[in-house]
Amino acid sequence: MTQDNPKSAASSAAEQVQAIVAAAEQSALALEATAREEAGRIRAEAERGSTRAREAAARLSERAEELERRVEELLVGVREAVEGLRADLADLRQEPVATAPSEPANEPDELDDELIAEVEAIAAHEPEVRAPEAGAQPEGARVIALKMALDGSPREETARYLSENFELGEPDALLDEVYAKAGR
Repeated sequence: MTQDNPKSAASSAAEQVQAIVAAAEQSALALEATAREEAGRIRAEAERGSTRAREAAARLSERAEELERRVEELLVGVREAVEGLRADLADLRQEPVATAPSEPANEPDELDDELIAEVEAIAAHEPEVRAPEAGAQPEGARVIALKMALDGSPREETARYLSENFELGEPDALLDEVYAKAGR
């Protein structure tokens, strides 16, 4: 019987070791499953974040393209206005200014030198495109308003055009200044 004790102790120890190994394997499998699940969750979260970032980048890109298109349209309009002013200035230098019948016609050399100098200065510079400061009047609006005033457009028509095409801080001040310089 003495010999059976060592075998049963060894057998018992072997069973305990097997139980420990089995428990360790189960624990390892559970840890692996948890790790895989966590990795899947992290991967899915990263993909959602990546998708949101791509969508935001696409929206920003579309907005940038729209702004570039609008700036180009504005530049075309300003360039056309500047060319019109140049043509008007050339006409002013060559022809007498038409006035109301009760007033004598002005000769080009009798025109308001300050107005001609301002028109020449505006026409000589390439327009700058920048975000207007609060209360600032964009030069493009000033040029177009001056051209419309010189062409004889009523103040209300000019005001309506400016409000539809520009974001002006003080349109009345701009109109007062332009129509005063145009002598209207």
